Amino acid sequence: MPYRRSLRRFSKRSWEDFADEVHRAQNEHLMEGIIAGCALVAYADGWVTAEEHDRMLGLIRGFDPIAAFGLDDVIATFEALTKRFATDQRDGEAAAFEAVARLKGAARYPALLVEACCAIAAADGGFDAEERRTAIRICEVLELDPAEFDIADAP
Repeated sequence: MPYRRSLRRFSKRSWEDFADEVHRAQNEHLMEGIIAGCALVAYADGWVTAEEHDRMLGLIRGFDPIAAFGLDDVIATFEALTKRFATDQRDGEAAAFEAVARLKGAARYPALLVEACCAIAAADGGFDAEERRTAIRICEVLELDPAEFDIADAP
């Protein structure tokens, strides 16, 4: 599974530990933050084609740990946020970073959010410069060191 390989790249925890921790969290803010982070990564280059949108939606659907939040809720959250991005890029970005910032200072959730976003972004086999810069911005909002996730060296 591509998520397992990509998570190993960004996290010291095992896939099973990561999935178990997300499942146990059952925290609405964590789900919203993960989806917001995914939308930020998807829109990292400033726009998303219909194909990219569908691919990201497919990656989210296939990301088992967040299915614990209820796939219908996850998809509805993703669609609402991406609609905001499509309507007004700045508004979508502000809303996404607001959702991410809600986790700042929470015990384990900020690291889970960054790990999930990086794993989903890299699951298609790539993690380009814009996606890395966005992941670094997410770390900054959460007051995390990007080096912890091996993304500090963004080109």
